[in-house]
Amino acid sequence: RIAVELIRDVGFDPVDAGPLRIARYIEPFALLVGQLAYEGKGGPELAYRFERLAK
Repeated sequence: RIAVELIRDVGFDPVDAGPLRIARYIEPFALLVGQLAYEGKGGPELAYRFERLAK
């Protein structure tokens, strides 16, 4: 609950990724983004976002 409040306080919408065991998939994704941002052609301006599809 505290994390959700902090995320909302800075203007983002929190996403429930499921149980803690899912973190093993999120961590490598974050490493990939860091690799692309700091060693790729795009530089640190690289960003990603998740969007909800309209129903």
